[in-house]
Amino acid sequence: MKQTIVGKLYAITLFVVGVQLTLTASAAPPRVFSDGQRPADRRLQPLKDLDGYFPFQAPASKEEWAKRTERVRRQVLVANGLWPMPTKTPLHAKIHGRIQRDTYTIEKVYFESFPGFYVTGSLYRPIGKGKRYPGILSPHGHWRDGRFYDAGLNQVNQDFVRGAERFMESGRSPLQARCIQLARMGCVVFHYDMIGYADSQQISYDVAHRFAKQRPEMNSETAWGLFSPQAEGRLQSVMGLQTWNSIRATDFLESLPDVDSSRLAVTGASGGGTQSMILAAVEPRISVSVPAVMVSTSMQGGCTCENCCLMRVGTGNVEFAALFAPKPQMVTAANDWTKEMATKGFPELSQLYALLGAKDQVKLHSRIEYGHNYNYVSRAAMYSWLNRHFKLGHPEPIIETEIVRSTTDEMTVWNDAHPQPEGGPDFERQLLQSWHKDTQAQLTKLQPRDAESFKKYQAVVGAGIDSILGRSLPNEADLEYDQTEKFD
Repeated sequence: MKQTIVGKLYAITLFVVGVQLTLTASAAPPRVFSDGQRPADRRLQPLKDLDGYFPFQAPASKEEWAKRTERVRRQVLVANGLWPMPTKTPLHAKIHGRIQRDTYTIEKVYFESFPGFYVTGSLYRPIGKGKRYPGILSPHGHWRDGRFYDAGLNQVNQDFVRGAERFMESGRSPLQARCIQLARMGCVVFHYDMIGYADSQQISYDVAHRFAKQRPEMNSETAWGLFSPQAEGRLQSVMGLQTWNSIRATDFLESLPDVDSSRLAVTGASGGGTQSMILAAVEPRISVSVPAVMVSTSMQGGCTCENCCLMRVGTGNVEFAALFAPKPQMVTAANDWTKEMATKGFPELSQLYALLGAKDQVKLHSRIEYGHNYNYVSRAAMYSWLNRHFKLGHPEPIIETEIVRSTTDEMTVWNDAHPQPEGGPDFERQLLQSWHKDTQAQLTKLQPRDAESFKKYQAVVGAGIDSILGRSLPNEADLEYDQTEKFD
């Protein structure tokens, strides 16, 4: 009996081996594509970094652009961790320390974008009563010390020689100069800090803008910090926090009794140009945008605060700027990564504006004789653009005049009566936990109970998943069938 079983097993083994050898000799494994052909799958393409090429192709029709706009705007919000949008809690805004100059005032501001997380800045207002003025959001960008930036005498003297600046104090603080000139023109300006700059120190500069090494103590399942796998998996980033701060800064500016909420603008350069471009793309209340030295098909933003997962998959900065169309927008270019904007990016942006019937609502101010800047020459172009579109009524050209430069002590928002809030790793963990819990609470409320609530669930959760995956399931009509093998 034992010999019979062994004999049968031996025969079966010979049969299986024989079949395998026959198949191997007679036919190659079945293939979906022809030999050497690979699917057009983005995941098989070379990895792309921020220094790649990010072209924008103008759409062929308004209908095509309407669909594309919805998808790209949603992608930006999802990537920034703002889908669904966080709950707008009370700002608890504080305005204090009023300084009066010739025709304007400067005040110190702080408010909460998330509970316990503060946005800080300077508020410039024209002197006058009973009027409502345009409101301008002014993110500063990556200039040293941000809102407290002082270029120094050597830099100003070099700028004089190049024709980049005209006055000593304005040249030492071009950031203050633009805020003051806009206030003199009749605008309320909020000049607010990026995370880790000036008075915004609850999350440090090194974490927000120079992160390079993982922190094991900031990566647990119940308590995590920025840039950790836990945070990235939840789409929590410095860029998302700064975008949220810009949205809440819009809330603050709009709430002021002397601001005309129908005339809100944003302008900043470099990293401030990124903030301007992204805010204008996602915030419908912004009516004029001037992102400086940032919009291009080339380098997309060199700081950790300008990048987040999923953001630039299949898109880039020119298309982000295009999301603002057909509203008035001026972009500036210099001798940096924006220097080719006149031939790469702006022609396509202009085509889009023309398609939407607004060809005179977009402008490129290209001065590539200057390096990366928001200098006197570029600021003058911005003043003219806002003068025109907000109908301020000033004769052209608008000539910027010298300023009284405020010191750091005059500008800082914190003092004994307004103590600086706590920050550091524990605060960072608490902030991200609070953000996560708010998102989870919103998603829980969306759980479908009937057909109507299921539609809302699909609109938020389904659309979010679509953005994360970068694709949706194909329709039946989109499936392609082609016979590549035939077997008897």
